[in-house]
Amino acid sequence: MEKFRVGIIGTGFGAKVHAPMMAHHAGFDVVALSSVSRGNTEEAKKASGIENIYTDWRQMLDQEDLDLVIVASAVYLHKEMVAAAFEKGVHVVCEKPMALNIDETEEMITERDKSGKFGLINHEFRFLPARTKVKEILDSGKLGRILHVRYQCSFASYTGLISKPRGWLGQEDKGGGMLGAIGSHMTDALHWWMDSTFKAVFALLPIHVPTQTDEHGNTEHRTADDAFQIIGSLENGATVTLELLSAALQTEHTWRLEIFGTEGTLVMLDDNKVLLSAGNSALEEVELAADLEAPSTMPQIAARYYNGFQRALDALHETLLSGTKHPYLADFGHGHSTQKVLDAIRTSAREGRKVEVN
Repeated sequence: MEKFRVGIIGTGFGAKVHAPMMAHHAGFDVVALSSVSRGNTEEAKKASGIENIYTDWRQMLDQEDLDLVIVASAVYLHKEMVAAAFEKGVHVVCEKPMALNIDETEEMITERDKSGKFGLINHEFRFLPARTKVKEILDSGKLGRILHVRYQCSFASYTGLISKPRGWLGQEDKGGGMLGAIGSHMTDALHWWMDSTFKAVFALLPIHVPTQTDEHGNTEHRTADDAFQIIGSLENGATVTLELLSAALQTEHTWRLEIFGTEGTLVMLDDNKVLLSAGNSALEEVELAADLEAPSTMPQIAARYYNGFQRALDALHETLLSGTKHPYLADFGHGHSTQKVLDAIRTSAREGRKVEVN
């Protein structure tokens, strides 16, 4: 199998998930990893399994012969890093959300077009068997005309929010917040499943735990949301409610999706179970593709993502090899569409009004 040489920017998710995941795929060779803030290189080596660690990402781009760059840094750095990678003539996979705002995503698309390379967004959740089954069912028309979508997510993270710092994830100006971290996934999934985009939104972006004080009395003040509640409509006429709560003590289901159509109803639970009903009949579980089992040598944190991520890497390798994008991969156009929604949600929450997405 032809291998593509990969450089990864970011020693958080990039080192802990991207690097070991790609190292276990026959189509990729991770030749270098770079920290963003000149972090501990020994920790990065241990987390990623990569020996060639840079403390300057620009130096990595200059010195390494790469086919693909993974940008897995804080959101406020995405635009600069993506542009620099395209200048070197390599393909780019950027973590979500794509950027801070649509002005930045437009600039990133311009740089992509100038380079003639692929610009892709890492929405690996699209490739989970439950989510691909939802896509198949909606594309089949079994549900008829879609009337309403209810999409909810909750994390039992209250203890962590009050006991641990969030870092840049808690700072709005750096692209932090759960709207970007998870709302971007949910928005992309809805656009992809429904083959339609948001038309208008009305939103709240609360910060349920606005401060965290450590044992030494140092206080972190947070400006980025840790929850969201969104009411919206899609261009195809369907109405939508999106909700996320991270400050929960316990939760029965982390993810719950309900899609109501004129001919049937679909429910997805925790990204591993899909239930379907025709008309007024009872919901019945739908068979899904078998889960992929992570290699025993893969670090535990990466192994949790293996079922969807491995399939996404297969699609990425196929794309780079053929020159034709796999239909399930999210690209910069999808990232830009999602960014429009995120920007409208933030405007709505800030101004307390309904906002058109345009």
